[in-house]
Amino acid sequence: MKLGVSYNLFDGEELLESSIMCIRENVDFICVVYQNISNYGEKRNDIEPFVKDLKHRGIIDYYYCYDPINIEVPNRGELNEIRKRDIGRDICVKVA
Repeated sequence: MKLGVSYNLFDGEELLESSIMCIRENVDFICVVYQNISNYGEKRNDIEPFVKDLKHRGIIDYYYCYDPINIEVPNRGELNEIRKRDIGRDICVKVA
């Protein structure tokens, strides 16, 4: 059996690498599901290069860019986070 971990990322990237390094030797596969646009339309141009660097250095095994759904409901953020979690889980199951 293999153990895979998925991280969701839009901000807080300064904590990501140290978090990964705490578990890296105990897991077989690490995936990052990131967004360049927040659940509410805020744009970030620096996330993708950051994630690609983690992959290049072998810190993560896989990454996926998530495009949030833009629907007008009060819990839009929660729905997007659940979708990202499910995508990460599915990637771990299929790829790892």
